[in-house]
Amino acid sequence: MTTDQLVQAFSWTLIHSLWQGLLLSVITGVVLMLTKRSSSAIRYNLILLQLLLFITGCVFTFAWEWQQNQLQTIDFLHLQADNIKQYTQTVISYFSANAPMVLLLWFVLFIARAVKMMGGLVYLRRARYKNIYSPEDFWKDKIVLLCEQLRIKKAVTLFESGYVKMPLIIGHFKPVILIPAGLLAGLPASQVEAVLLHELAHIRRNDYCVNLLQNIMEAIFFFNPGLLWISSLLRDEREHCCDDIALAQTKNKREFIEALISFKEHSNNYAVAFPGKKNHLLQRVSRIIHNKNNTLNPIEKVFFMTGILILAVMVTAAGVMEVRTIVKEEHVVLQEQQPVQKTVKPVVKHKKIKQVKEIKRVEPTDAEEAERDREQAILDQEEALNDQEQAARDKEQFMRDKEQAHQQAIRDKEQAQRDREQAAKDREQAVKDRMQADRDRMQAQRDREQADRDRAQADKDREQARRDIEQAQRDRLRADREREQAMRDKQPQ
Repeated sequence: MTTDQLVQAFSWTLIHSLWQGLLLSVITGVVLMLTKRSSSAIRYNLILLQLLLFITGCVFTFAWEWQQNQLQTIDFLHLQADNIKQYTQTVISYFSANAPMVLLLWFVLFIARAVKMMGGLVYLRRARYKNIYSPEDFWKDKIVLLCEQLRIKKAVTLFESGYVKMPLIIGHFKPVILIPAGLLAGLPASQVEAVLLHELAHIRRNDYCVNLLQNIMEAIFFFNPGLLWISSLLRDEREHCCDDIALAQTKNKREFIEALISFKEHSNNYAVAFPGKKNHLLQRVSRIIHNKNNTLNPIEKVFFMTGILILAVMVTAAGVMEVRTIVKEEHVVLQEQQPVQKTVKPVVKHKKIKQVKEIKRVEPTDAEEAERDREQAILDQEEALNDQEQAARDKEQFMRDKEQAHQQAIRDKEQAQRDREQAAKDREQAVKDRMQADRDRMQAQRDREQADRDRAQADKDREQARRDIEQAQRDRLRADREREQAMRDKQPQ
């Protein structure tokens, strides 16, 4: 019984995590829109809070499901309408009966994700000790100095590695930074220092632990789009936080942007300072230039609006079904009460008739017969009045139900109108955001082209300076030869 409860509780926790992730993703979308001008640290902390709330909700869901005795009789969202309730109970009974199959399918896919995660850990372990070289003393001293600037109390070690193709940070208590061999000597010292500041910012913020927690949650809830989206947003904001820390130290946006571009050009597989989506580098550069946080892109806005629509449909359906259930129960109670009132009077009538008949048998007279007829007529009249009152009450109840249904229809129509207006506003905002993104992309492209032209001009200037030096040397040699020739000409023959 305990094993069955465990399987049931865990499988239902996985199912409930879908709407929990959807709800938190909608809240996260609202947070992103409200914190458009806030710092990256505030946005990161708020998104991290959503992730922690998701974990807490899953833990409480598992504990609550564990305590249920009959899981297949759960009243999902309190939907009491007969057809919806029957469908809901059918679905719940199906998943409860097939909980082992659900858990087995999840376990197979979880093992695949876990193997992939373990492969990454093995790769990091191997990279820590394979083909590593100690850098020059200049960079060792530079790491110590940068750690003091960022107030990092941990002992950070820097190595050059011939095994990795991208800079890596390994470890939490004794972190190690691995730089591809030749990278320190192949790029200007200022650019290398800027990216080292970015990597040290990850160590200062303890991002290694949060990233490990994200990988575990993504492996467990690999099927949950809401969680995966929140996790990707958390990674983006983490990079923005480290960019801000590095910029606070260098105080030179242009130099830092050139460092990002140079490192990106050096390695297309750079995954630590350049993780994320295809245009993530362009978004980071645009954010640094314009001091403007990224908002929801068109695909994310579609996902956001879809989540709101699904949640609205669920809540509206639950409310409507609950109201209909209450109205139906009140109507049934009224119908049950009316027959009681009707059955009382016929009993009294029969008793009176029986007494009249008994008296008639004793002393049958015309006056008593007339009195009995009058009493019978009065009883019939009272019964007719009761029937009319009941019909009036039924009609009044029908009018109230009709009016309530009409008001509900008006409210639904007004809500639909508001939803359409909101959707139109969201579409207009999406168009504006897309146009702004295009302008930012074009500006970033122009900035990069200008940087390329500046580098090309600098190369031309250096080449011209080299030619001028060579020409000056040739002129000096020619002058020396002419001077020697003049001295020989002055000597007597």
